[in-house]
Amino acid sequence: MDKQKEEILDYFGKCVIEEVYDAALYSAGRTVDYTTKNKIDLKHYSEFKTLSDKQREKVHELLKETTVDIIYRFLEMIEEHDEEFKIIVEKDNVTYSLTDISEKMGSEMAAVDDEEGWIKKFSKI
Repeated sequence: MDKQKEEILDYFGKCVIEEVYDAALYSAGRTVDYTTKNKIDLKHYSEFKTLSDKQREKVHELLKETTVDIIYRFLEMIEEHDEEFKIIVEKDNVTYSLTDISEKMGSEMAAVDDEEGWIKKFSKI
C-alpha cells in the first residue's frame, strides 16, 4: 500500500479509536468504577459501588470486548454493503474509498494485544 493510502487509513483509524473506542470505554469505565460525576449514572448504577475488584475487572473486560465487537461489526457492515455505503476521502484532489484502501475494514482494529492494528497504535486506554 502506498504511503498516501496508509496515512488516510491510519487517520480514519485514529479517529475511530480516539473518538469512539477510547471515549466509550472511558465513560463506561468511570460508571463501572463509580467515579463518574454524572448524577443520573450514579443513581441508575448504584449497585456498581458494591462490586469486588475482580467483578469490576471482569466488567471492564466485557466492555472492552463488546466495544471492539460493535466497531468491528459496523466496519464489516460498511464493507459488505460497499455499493450502498461508501466512506470516501478526498486528499490532494484524489478520491479514495476506505474499503478499497483496506484489505478488511474490521480487521484493521486488531483487538488482540500482540497484533498490529488501530487499537494498539492509537488507544490510550
